Amino acid sequence: MQNKDLKPILSKHAREIIQLLINKNIHFSVQCNLSKVQFDPILPEEISKNFHPIIDFILAGFTFESIEIWENDMSFEAGFGKENFSSIVVIPFSAIIQISIPSNNSVMRDICIFMNAMNILELGIFGYENIENNTNSKKEQTEEDKLLESSKQAILSNPKNKF
Repeated sequence: MQNKDLKPILSKHAREIIQLLINKNIHFSVQCNLSKVQFDPILPEEISKNFHPIIDFILAGFTFESIEIWENDMSFEAGFGKENFSSIVVIPFSAIIQISIPSNNSVMRDICIFMNAMNILELGIFGYENIENNTNSKKEQTEEDKLLESSKQAILSNPKNKF
């Protein structure tokens, strides 16, 4: 199964979880692929230059209250940097890597309630440029041929098996 088969399911699931959290008034955080996040207005370079490929947003207080859910993405207002530079953040559900909620447990700060590991692979930080393009049909065929040959040899090596 390829990522393209899972993406719509995982995106829908992320949307449903976020909608439930909003309805229950539960604050949460999301981690997502920065390259797919939009800022309006665009953040000043002195702020955005410190971002990593995976960005974390804590949705609480005014930020939580400003959340809007759309068909394929969510938006909210957030403040950035020392001067609290205001920007509308738009995150496609397909870019969400993780959703966490705060825990009252002293052992764990947050509890992960959603994880889309496929989005981590797409970042290329583990050597994969794109999980959908990571399949090599020739290599897969060779491995399948080896398995079939091994199975055939196991059957033929037993003198009680006749064809």
